[in-house]
Amino acid sequence: MVTAEPLAKSDPPLTLRDHTLEVVRYVESVIHAYQPIWVALLGPQGAETLATALCLAAAAHDLGKAATGFQRSLTDHSFRWQFRHEVLSTALLLATETTNHVVRRLASAAVLTHHRDLTDSQLQGNCGLPVILKPEFLAKAREQFRQRVEELATFWEWIQRFWSCVPLLAEYRLPEHWSAIEPPAAFLRELLSECQDLHAFRSRDGLLFTLVRGWLLAADHAASAGVPALKTTLPIEWEHHYRHRFSSSPALQNSGLRAFQRALGEHTGSAVLIAPTGAGKTHAALRWIARNRRAGERVFYILPYQASIEAMGRTLGEVFGRDIVGVLHARALEVAFQRYFSSEDDYATAYQAAREDSELNRLVHKPIKVTTPFQLIKWLFGIKRYELGLAELTGALVVFDEIHAYDAHVTALLLELVRVLRELDGRCLFMSATFPAFLREEIERAWGAPLPLFRLQSPPARDEWASAFLTTARHELCWHDDPLEDLVGSVVSSVESGRRVLVVANRVQQAQTLYKALRERLGSGVHLLHARLTRRDRVEREQKILAALRGELPLDLRVLVSTQVVEVSLDVSFDTMLTEIAPVDDLLQRLGRVNRYNEHKRPVPVLISRQFDPIIQHVYDIERLQLTAQTAPPNGTRLNAIDAEEWVEAVYHDGWTTNEGKRFEQALASFRSVIEGLRPLQTIETAYEEFYQLFQGVEVLPEVFREEYTRHSVEKRTLLANQLLVPLPLGTFWKLHRANRISQLKDGTLVAAVSYDPELGLLPDAASPDFLAI
Repeated sequence: MVTAEPLAKSDPPLTLRDHTLEVVRYVESVIHAYQPIWVALLGPQGAETLATALCLAAAAHDLGKAATGFQRSLTDHSFRWQFRHEVLSTALLLATETTNHVVRRLASAAVLTHHRDLTDSQLQGNCGLPVILKPEFLAKAREQFRQRVEELATFWEWIQRFWSCVPLLAEYRLPEHWSAIEPPAAFLRELLSECQDLHAFRSRDGLLFTLVRGWLLAADHAASAGVPALKTTLPIEWEHHYRHRFSSSPALQNSGLRAFQRALGEHTGSAVLIAPTGAGKTHAALRWIARNRRAGERVFYILPYQASIEAMGRTLGEVFGRDIVGVLHARALEVAFQRYFSSEDDYATAYQAAREDSELNRLVHKPIKVTTPFQLIKWLFGIKRYELGLAELTGALVVFDEIHAYDAHVTALLLELVRVLRELDGRCLFMSATFPAFLREEIERAWGAPLPLFRLQSPPARDEWASAFLTTARHELCWHDDPLEDLVGSVVSSVESGRRVLVVANRVQQAQTLYKALRERLGSGVHLLHARLTRRDRVEREQKILAALRGELPLDLRVLVSTQVVEVSLDVSFDTMLTEIAPVDDLLQRLGRVNRYNEHKRPVPVLISRQFDPIIQHVYDIERLQLTAQTAPPNGTRLNAIDAEEWVEAVYHDGWTTNEGKRFEQALASFRSVIEGLRPLQTIETAYEEFYQLFQGVEVLPEVFREEYTRHSVEKRTLLANQLLVPLPLGTFWKLHRANRISQLKDGTLVAAVSYDPELGLLPDAASPDFLAI
């Protein structure tokens, strides 16, 4: 069936003219937003070449869809056209007459690769370069191309009219007849050869290829999603919204703008900020962003954990608007789904809403994204369409919050990311409450220059408020030589005296044991939170616990027993805490969840057990734990921010421990090698495998949920099925595997024959009642 005008898509119908003009308009908004950044990177001539080539590519990228075979495939789903439309689009562009061969070549490269890489076998074959370069195969490929070109005849007049109506295209004169179009084999061959010698962003031509492809991909995806233009501006009234959002927060009571917030908000360029928990780092970071934005560049707010990312996403969404702020992490779709989902009858509606939210956040559309570092690091592994990510990182403003929270391996990856950000004209703000000097030195080494340091102790960040804040002790250290499990009586005593208690264990099994002991002694009011829960149970618990702590839910919560998941960036405050020793920076983060805003007006006792099980070596570096204990302030110390910083510096005085140093250097060398191998217009074949090796864990389905999982899968309710999975460390997984307690469903899901308790979570040491040992 031939229509009066060719279509770009059929569901719903969208004409090729409308889609193309939508992509062109989006590209124009990108150029307006990024022109100053491109000039800084490429010079005025390079920026102009990129902008012109991008517009040309946008206008021509889908014209190959005018072939009758492609048009038929849109309406006849039983028909397979088996040809890449972008090959025809590229050939059409290369057949034009022009004096600007550089721009045409750059645009043609983007058009050819806007769906597949240069190395794709079908793309190469359709261009006239089959896998087997024998005469008969070359002749067959050329004949196939000739047949596909003939399919343009039906809409050739339409192509000519459209071409003449787009001012930029009019500068590139089409041939009179479609038969003049030649296969782009020679162009592809030259491009493959050239790109092998170009780095993706460390050479000027390589960067041009990377940016033109990346932004064409971004524009095509956005236009297909119905997004008309790149969002660029932030609301000027954001600071008013911020203060209104936190008007009832202890962090903003009895205070105007603080000196360090003012100073950082007046600073241009990258910087380091050291500010204790509760000082107002987020407000300072937002002022830095507002001061440093030059045009429409993207802003990334990096946090280490999903819970803190979601919390910050909500905060910034209320400050700037949800249309401005996106949230990105591996579980973003599922979190959005749970926000919309209320009953199984509502699955389709909730899934559609969550998917729209998630896909919009992944587009290069919203100017602020709250995310994990891995969402940026993955692009540097050369995964599919990584050019899109590098285009978005160009000139970006990146806030690394809680920069202390990463282990040596991930820190190495972060530092290489920092190095790349500077090469791409990005600017970074590194923030933490605990920031040892050696880590600052590593960051400056990666950045390639000293970074201004803002800290409450020093001008211009110091003022009367800062002096008082730094010298105010909120915690009294009470050291114990007994194991944490033996301090249950102290928890009970604290609860009976009316205090809300946080108990932090270093291991899930330890947390489960403590929870059972406290439930026996106290009955109700004891809650448990850790990572070895189904996704469904963990999200539900986190939401209830946070709502109760904020006073939004009448939940009896007298004791929270948790693992490290409570440590980072959760705005909660308990009356006292008992914990096992952890590395000093982690330990101080735990302290930040107690008397957070000095609401008790005096130091509150925190009990810390020096004892730990040697098995903790799978969680923490033993040498780091020992250094924390050896340099700790004595029993009874009323710890203030200055004491805490001195403690951190003592623990990290010599930098990495032996094991940390080995992991750091190995990761650094390996990642540098990966980045050095990046070539424009093509992915690294092993990219996904290398990237996902970063995550040392698997997810399993507890046997008890097999039937429910199967039902959801049969009903194609994938997100409900996935909520039944539980994360498991690799060591535990292989232990179960050796005991023949791991099986696999047809869809590849791993099933663990272990018990799952509704209160305690997964119990790897307890076999499922349905498990039959063979």
